[in-house]
Amino acid sequence: MTRLLARSFPRAWRCMRGFSTVPKPVFFDMVHSNNAARVRLWMALKKPEGMSELIDTKVVQYPDLQTPAFAAINPLKKVPGLVRTDGDCVFESNVILRYLEDKYGSEGAPFLPPTPEGRQRMDLFCRVHDLYISSPNCTAPGFSHCQGAMYLSNGWHGPARGMDLPSRAAKIAEIWKQLCWLEAGASKAAAAGPYLLGEQLTLADMTWFPTCTFMEFMLPYVFGWPKIFDPVATDPAPTPFPTLAKWYTNLKANPSFKSTHADIWGYWEQMDAAGQFQPIKDELAANKNPSLKFTYGVPQTVMLNYQEPPPQGKSTGRYINQPDKGDVVDEHVAAPVAMHDGRELSPPATLESMGFALQSWPTKCADFADDAEVVKTYYGEMMELVKSASGAQRVFIFDHTVRDTANTNLNAAAGGSAAPVPRVHCDYTANGAPRRLVQLGKEGIYSRLRERTLTDADVAELAAGRFAFINVWRSICDEHPVMQSPLAIADENSVPDSDRFVYELRFPDRTGENYSLQHSSAHKWYYYPRQTKDECLVFKVYDKKEDGPRFVFHTAFTDPSSPPDAP
Repeated sequence: MTRLLARSFPRAWRCMRGFSTVPKPVFFDMVHSNNAARVRLWMALKKPEGMSELIDTKVVQYPDLQTPAFAAINPLKKVPGLVRTDGDCVFESNVILRYLEDKYGSEGAPFLPPTPEGRQRMDLFCRVHDLYISSPNCTAPGFSHCQGAMYLSNGWHGPARGMDLPSRAAKIAEIWKQLCWLEAGASKAAAAGPYLLGEQLTLADMTWFPTCTFMEFMLPYVFGWPKIFDPVATDPAPTPFPTLAKWYTNLKANPSFKSTHADIWGYWEQMDAAGQFQPIKDELAANKNPSLKFTYGVPQTVMLNYQEPPPQGKSTGRYINQPDKGDVVDEHVAAPVAMHDGRELSPPATLESMGFALQSWPTKCADFADDAEVVKTYYGEMMELVKSASGAQRVFIFDHTVRDTANTNLNAAAGGSAAPVPRVHCDYTANGAPRRLVQLGKEGIYSRLRERTLTDADVAELAAGRFAFINVWRSICDEHPVMQSPLAIADENSVPDSDRFVYELRFPDRTGENYSLQHSSAHKWYYYPRQTKDECLVFKVYDKKEDGPRFVFHTAFTDPSSPPDAP
């Protein structure tokens, strides 16, 4: 390879204007460019001896891109670029790759899938990369691609290429979102082979690998992410992308990918030594806005109170509004769990996928201490929310509780508030929920649609079909997001039936049943940091439908990331 100097451009300029041809296509490369590297990988992988007999390569550096001569080759002033033998100039890496594979595909192993469906999947992998990761979609100054959030800064590059902290946070969030998408897509083909599409190496692998090398270097080092492409690392957390980690590790064993990795990694080591990342680190250290998020995939360790199973001859539970008779125990122990940020879930959790969902649902209820207003205003809002979240045709609201961290009593008195419940539980059991429906029928379930109390026949009809008990949890504070005693919910897919046991609520006139849970490190816990008043956490506590989430365990907990003086 030869480095392209400014004086090398006149011929390329004439080619662009159609005044000359070249004997071989000319590929304009830059060693550390992820988009140029995908073309370089194609040339190295197409056949064992490479493609240098058929395609010339000229290596440029960043100052060369700003010259008028290079703008004639690529008006976007970026690599890669390709001058065809007829003098026409091609830019955009995916277009170049498609052209080269179309023209020279028979020179070696094919990198396009043989079926329309396979090519469609490959094109989607490449398109997502190019649209959402590697392109700013605008050539004007001040527009940076999402990948640029990892290494561009005002302090190093100036305002034309740098960005402010909110923009950086949004772009880092987009990188996380697209990696989640890529992990899901790669997982579908993982059983068929080691590549993104399964058994065949394609342009999708060449497209994503160089960019993942950027991410491997920068996201853990600058932003505190796990080592996302290391399948065995556990500090600060295991990779959230195990399929991608396996794919990436496998490709690094290939000499061509290994060489590309070394080129890119070595460049960023040099730039780190020169200080390029320090302005970004300084910005993150000085950030005072807790709503800006830069670290992903690292759960925090918190303590949750798990119920202890009862000793022989006793039940687990408590007496409510009556004396304790000594035949139940109510003991729990604190156990460490990994608490994940529910806002990182991509796609977001739903009631059907994980048993819970966070939805934006503002309320017009002005006074939650006024039960009459709550019933008049809030109940109707919540009926519509539950329908939206669950797909239910009919919703009946029979109860609400106001919880206050200043309170210590778990049971609310009439017109009062209760304390948050700091123990892992689920409000209903498989046997208790149907009984509770019958009890509610006897107490009188009011139908707003029918404007009357449901009859025994109506309740029997409900019980015969699919029904569910669903909770809605929201903050009622206008000034601050939730920072004390947030609510944690467990992904019910991580909770086996064998971990559940019954907790009895012994009222004077009836015995209700909750589920308690014995601790397991396999349980996967989530919460939504800084939940606002306009956000509602909706979750199932019973669903008659047996295939899918039915019993979502939940608990209030102490969030160690909240400030000690949190309101």
